[in-house]
Amino acid sequence: MMNIINTPSPLHVIENELFKSFNLNVLIKRDDLIHPEISGNKWRKLKLNIERFVQGKYEKLLTFGGAYSNHIIATAKLCQQLNIPSIGIIRGEELNPNSNDTLKRAAEMGMELIFVSRQDYDARYEKYYHNLLRNQYGNVLIVEEGGANYYGMLGVSEVISELEHEPDYLVTAIGTGTTAAGLLFGTERTKVIGVPVFKNGGFISVEIEQHMLNAGLMNEDIVDKMNRLVLATDYGFGGYGRTTPELINFINEVYHESNLIFDQVYTAKMYYAFIDLIKKGKIEKGSEVVLLHTGGIQGLNSILTDLSFDPFKL
Repeated sequence: MMNIINTPSPLHVIENELFKSFNLNVLIKRDDLIHPEISGNKWRKLKLNIERFVQGKYEKLLTFGGAYSNHIIATAKLCQQLNIPSIGIIRGEELNPNSNDTLKRAAEMGMELIFVSRQDYDARYEKYYHNLLRNQYGNVLIVEEGGANYYGMLGVSEVISELEHEPDYLVTAIGTGTTAAGLLFGTERTKVIGVPVFKNGGFISVEIEQHMLNAGLMNEDIVDKMNRLVLATDYGFGGYGRTTPELINFINEVYHESNLIFDQVYTAKMYYAFIDLIKKGKIEKGSEVVLLHTGGIQGLNSILTDLSFDPFKL
């Protein structure tokens, strides 16, 4: 499995006049370079789940995702590489494998796509629904949407072992909260700045704390780790999967200035928030900061004005 994956991912310094003016050492952990399709935190959250699949002698892997899910693409590709039959439960019974490039690509890689109503999809975390799926599809390993489970969190925590030392800050986009939980779990002193990519994101702290509980941490340890979490909740840009002309312009400006590619759903919101927090004095001067690039850049053809740059040739 490891021969198709580029780990440890590179750690690059970002040169920027703003960072220099605040005496910040800013680096970016390029998990987007792990693999063109099994990239970023998608790989990290799947890795231990795949080991669990092998050890448990399951016959198929079943997971969940929306119509444009990076997790669905990553799962389909990884299962194709490992000859594991895969099933994707997709939100939207009106959809089909030809509805968009994401679904078409997943189907081409051998994933069986099952399209369900939003009401059925809302039950994706419920045990009764999992039992129904097992009755229907047999001896399947069910991996939560986005790899958001205990094994996904542990996989993300391995990021820390790839750094020489703990930085003052780690910055990540937040969807399910699994990545932020993994970074907190793997560190002892670092402040983790999480940027929810949806509106009113304060609730995600409950999900992050639940991951800690699932890991068996003592209450005092959970309190310590949660005290190091900083949620930047003002950067949803209209909500999950939504964007604005300001964010699109920002993506292109950063791309042309630094050759860094960020996507409009997750990482651009993370980087925009980080820049804004510096300007507002929320990042302590003289700090070392590591930004986690969580991948998911395959949907940018209509966003970037020039795609001559190939991140995998760095």
